[in-house]
Amino acid sequence: MSCSLFEFCRLQELRTVRDFLFQNQSKESLEEKNQTENELSWDTSDWESGWDNGDNKEEESTSLSKPPGQSQPWLQDCVVSLSPCADLLVVAREQKAVFLSAKWRTDQSGREEMTLAVSWSGTLSTEEGESVSSVIAIPLASQKRSSTGRPDWTCIVVGFTSGYVRFYTESGVLLLAQLLHVDPVLRLKCRTYEIPRHPGVTEQHEELSILYPAALVTIDGFSLFQSLRACRNQVARAAAAGSDVVPPPPLAYKKWGLQEMDTIVDHSSAGVMTLCVFDQMKNASILGGFHASVKGSPPAMSQFVTVGSGPYTGFYYAVEGNSQPLLSHVALAVASKLTSALFNAASGWLGWNKNKSEEEAAQKQKPKVEPATPLGIRFGLPDSRRHGESICLSPCNTLAGVTDDFGRVALLDLARGVTIRMWKGYRDAQLGWLQVQEERGDREFSPSASLPRRHALFLIIYAPRRGILEVWAMQRGPRVGAFTVGKYCRLLYAGYHLMGVNSVTSQGWQLHTQQVCLLDPTTGALRTISIPFHLALSDKKNERAKDMHLLKRLSAVLKSRDVDPDALEREAKSALLEIKHPAIKKQALESLLSNKNAPVSCLTNVTSALHDALKQQDEVETSLLQLCSSHLKLLQLYTDIQQLQSAANTDDSLEGLEEELSRVEPTLQRYAQLSSKPSVSFAQDSPDTPLSAQAFLTQLEVTEDGRVKVNRGSDAEWNQLGNFLFWGCLCGKSPTHKVCDTLQLAGFSPQQLLSLLMSVWLQREKEVLQKPVDTVKQLYTLLIALSNMEGAVEESWDPQSVSPWWQQVRLTCIQSHNAAAALLAALVAHCAAKASITSRADSKLQSEWEAVSMELEQWVVCVRQLEDVLVLQALLLVPSPQGTAGGAVVQCSIKTLLEGGTGGIADSVSKWVFRQNITPERLKEILLSKETEDEKKQKGDGGGAEEKRSHEEADRTAELLLAVCQRFPDSLSPDLLFAHCSWEYVVQWNKDPEVRKCSLTVQISLSDVENSCFFHIQSVLLLVSKLEVNLNMEDKHIFGLKKKLVLFWVLTK
Repeated sequence: MSCSLFEFCRLQELRTVRDFLFQNQSKESLEEKNQTENELSWDTSDWESGWDNGDNKEEESTSLSKPPGQSQPWLQDCVVSLSPCADLLVVAREQKAVFLSAKWRTDQSGREEMTLAVSWSGTLSTEEGESVSSVIAIPLASQKRSSTGRPDWTCIVVGFTSGYVRFYTESGVLLLAQLLHVDPVLRLKCRTYEIPRHPGVTEQHEELSILYPAALVTIDGFSLFQSLRACRNQVARAAAAGSDVVPPPPLAYKKWGLQEMDTIVDHSSAGVMTLCVFDQMKNASILGGFHASVKGSPPAMSQFVTVGSGPYTGFYYAVEGNSQPLLSHVALAVASKLTSALFNAASGWLGWNKNKSEEEAAQKQKPKVEPATPLGIRFGLPDSRRHGESICLSPCNTLAGVTDDFGRVALLDLARGVTIRMWKGYRDAQLGWLQVQEERGDREFSPSASLPRRHALFLIIYAPRRGILEVWAMQRGPRVGAFTVGKYCRLLYAGYHLMGVNSVTSQGWQLHTQQVCLLDPTTGALRTISIPFHLALSDKKNERAKDMHLLKRLSAVLKSRDVDPDALEREAKSALLEIKHPAIKKQALESLLSNKNAPVSCLTNVTSALHDALKQQDEVETSLLQLCSSHLKLLQLYTDIQQLQSAANTDDSLEGLEEELSRVEPTLQRYAQLSSKPSVSFAQDSPDTPLSAQAFLTQLEVTEDGRVKVNRGSDAEWNQLGNFLFWGCLCGKSPTHKVCDTLQLAGFSPQQLLSLLMSVWLQREKEVLQKPVDTVKQLYTLLIALSNMEGAVEESWDPQSVSPWWQQVRLTCIQSHNAAAALLAALVAHCAAKASITSRADSKLQSEWEAVSMELEQWVVCVRQLEDVLVLQALLLVPSPQGTAGGAVVQCSIKTLLEGGTGGIADSVSKWVFRQNITPERLKEILLSKETEDEKKQKGDGGGAEEKRSHEEADRTAELLLAVCQRFPDSLSPDLLFAHCSWEYVVQWNKDPEVRKCSLTVQISLSDVENSCFFHIQSVLLLVSKLEVNLNMEDKHIFGLKKKLVLFWVLTK
């Protein structure tokens, strides 16, 4: 909602930097101090100990924090420059400089943070008596196509008091040096390429400007970029080859002699501008009078703004293409050369040239300096008592902030040349600009969403005397932020980006630059300012933009993984209560409720607070209030179910199920033994994975009448919700009646609860078979409780008809492939339906009459069918011997068997016989039961323990096969089974003709078929397949013959 000042980097070895820059001064101060102490020393041992307290220690620590002999903090006496990419910091003083480069390290908590560590330190000056007066660090863009906006390397440009300008690499290697003027360099400034945001705006080119006391030098950015790259490559080649570096050619530049201004201390190059026709005619009439001529098109001019005194601010305009010296200036230069030549000749005649050779040698050492082109001031802001100290140009090149010695900060409109605003009480102020782009989400509800995003401009003022950092909205906006900082900080504002970028290479780039940074020398922290865009707006637009900013901030907090739950609750509650627009508030609430890291207590408290706040409003948004109330209801239900899962449950009796369970118990044990195979699964797919509150909310919905509706999603989500609601009850860990009462009060549909219960029961078949008696008890209790719910079993239901409630259970069991769980569910449902029908019949009929119902008969048939399916599934689960071919185990259900027809069961068993590698003789013995008990005992007595085990397993398998045949006497008659087996061997023989065993087995199997019709048809099919295999024929007639024979075979059955 408001501005924020956050730390993004920290300086390392700050004390080392200070000691290196103030090394000489520290030694001189220590020598003076020791000399003074020796001259004025006397014995103070008797009273000095009495004053040795904590105050002295504080003075010692204070003296260590500042260099000796310094009355002001040490950083204020240094020249500091930070690269716009914040990866290089330059600190220089007198002849020395220290470069600090970015490095990444891991703190104690495991987070990675960026630091600036010393990468180079040394002396920069090469001329005697010169010192550093100005420094800037310019990052150069990479020319590679794969670049995404990061700099290739950074060039450090240093200006000296001798007039030299030198260019260095990050490692302190000198690339280029040139003397552009004989006066000291006052200020170095750079301007890089900016993409024009509006049509008609002049495209600004890159430029490096150098200010001298009476001259201004500008270097084209493109030529400078190419020269620096060439010099760097030349230095690298020379270092690799071990040769000397070839001196580079001098840079091309323009030099302007700034006239009609007493003193100049700072400047800004606003770039190329073009006047409108009215301003062109106005300037022509003022400069040339009434008869002045006006050109057809306004000329392009470079605008320079300077600050100093006499006048306080000056505006200079240099017409493009007019950089040659004027004729009068050329004549003056020629006259001065002739005068100096005559004077030298006369001095030679009169004997005045004793040191002529020394002067000529000194002149030869200094390079030739080109004269400056005089440039007159166009206009200025006169104020004889005011002296300007600094000027800071805005990123849009239309505004500038100026500081003076009166403690004022003035805002200039460069297009009109007027002061539009002024602040008082900012002595020694440091200025910076921050341009904020409108977020994409801020214009979502705006009618101008298709237009380009807007930009907001803010002026940053740091007042060191007051120790405060302020943010002001432009142009006449209020103060939108203020921070209390130290009094010895430095506000670092570059005002440029990467050099070497143009309209083509900048497409698709994301420039990672810091516009304004605050350096605190006491802690070494580098902090930047974050300003939301909506602070530049007002009224309704500001409210909507503020809401979007709050939504964005909440989203950022929700994405953080290591956020504290209490802090998350406070942030979410404040954001939701401060958002004004209902649509944005609803979006924020939905994002909070869908966050996986938010705990249930946080969601409940925040939603409850928002619900209470909405109720107190005069104009209530109905949809938002209903959303809050529905989610509060679901969250409370989720909490209640969680609390009930830790309570104990009471056991109920089976009420007549003991006999049924004891009857099917051997088959269940055999099925559980065969189905318990090891398998691999993912942890997130485990049914024991707890259901999160977010998933619970997404699957449930509160209707308008207050009932809870379950939204059917994927099978995994459905089973997970069923596990959360009922698995605790089935395990005996939750009180069944309390859970059912809670669900009934919440408004669940009994039919959906029954579907969830059956899905859980069928899915957790393995866990159910581990304790079948206990789980059956809990299932019976749950079914009775759900049946007694309102809307489960209709009051008008006639027991002589089929009940839709119990028909739903029956259809689920019929369609299930988990035969054991389906059988147990059918037994329980049969018993529960019988109890329900009996109670209804007792109220209508006399007690001596037995209740007979169509529903019970349906259950009897269903239970019988499920028992048959269970035995068949247990047979198909018998593992095949190693080394035999086969496929996956067929999953059976009542539905699949009925849809498969009469031959489906025989087909599945014949494939199982093939996988088990059972010989026709052995299959015939099993089917006809010719093996006597004595032969079984003789086989069991001989051999070792392994043979006995294998014989026992074979006998159990034979008994299981015989039981299946007895349960399906028509589908598994001996002739039909042998016929299917022979056909299965034919299919396998067709796949692999080299296997002779298949053909022999087919012949033996056919010989066991007693039905002559079956025998002849199978023989013909065998011959056709054999002919196809031997001749490798793909004739359609053969396949047609097969189809007709198979059809005839099916009809004869």
